[in-house]
Amino acid sequence: MRPVLTDEEVAQSRAEVCRVAEVLFARHGVEGVTMREIAAELGWSSTTAYRYFRNKEEILAAVRAAAFNRFCEVIEEATRSSTDPRKSARNVGQAYLGFALENPDAYRMMFDVSHADVTGNAQLAAAFARSLRSMVAYVTPLVEGGILHGEPHALGQMLWAAAHGLVMLRLAGIVADDAELRKLHEQTMSALARGTRESPVRENARKPLAPVPSRKTARTTARSPPRKS
Repeated sequence: MRPVLTDEEVAQSRAEVCRVAEVLFARHGVEGVTMREIAAELGWSSTTAYRYFRNKEEILAAVRAAAFNRFCEVIEEATRSSTDPRKSARNVGQAYLGFALENPDAYRMMFDVSHADVTGNAQLAAAFARSLRSMVAYVTPLVEGGILHGEPHALGQMLWAAAHGLVMLRLAGIVADDAELRKLHEQTMSALARGTRESPVRENARKPLAPVPSRKTARTTARSPPRKS
C-alpha cells in the first residue's frame, strides 16, 4: 500500500516534476518529451509521475504557470522599488531582461509554446492574467504623471511586445551579447516613450492645403496658349 503523502510532500514533488520538465521541454520540445522520460530524469519509476499529474499537458500547464508567477514576482518587486515612476520603469526593464537571461528555459516555456490542450487550464490562465496586470502596473504612474501619453493597458502591451522581441532575438543569437541587448532595449524604450508624447502642432500645419489639380486640368492648362492682350 502506498504511503499517504502530506500536502507539502505533494507540492514538493510537483515542483520537482516541473523543474525537470521545464529543462526537457525547452531542450527537446514538448512533443519530444514523454512522461516516462520525465520520471527517469528524477530517478522514479515510469508511473510515479502520474501520482502528481494526469498527463504531460497538465505538466506543461503547471510549468508555464510557475514560470509566469516567478516572472511576475520579479516585475512586481521592481515596480515597487521606487516612488519615482521613471526609475521604477527603468528597474522594471532591467528586471525583465534579467529574468529572461537568467531563466531562458522558463522564458521559452512562457512565450515560445503554443498548445491548445492547456489554454483552458485555470492555474495557467490566472498566472497569465497576473502577468498582464504586472506589465501595466508600472505604466499607469507614467501616464498619470504625464511622462507617457496613451491608455496604460495598450502602452503596457506595446512596451512588453518590444522587450519580448529583443529578448527573443538575443535567445536566438541574432543579438550578439547581453550588453548589446541592454543597449538596444534602452534605445527602443526611449524611442517608444518619445513617440507617445504629443508633438506641438505647427501654425502652418493648420492651414488647409492648396487643392491639387487633376490630371485633366493640368493637361488643359499645359496645352492652352497664352491669351494675347
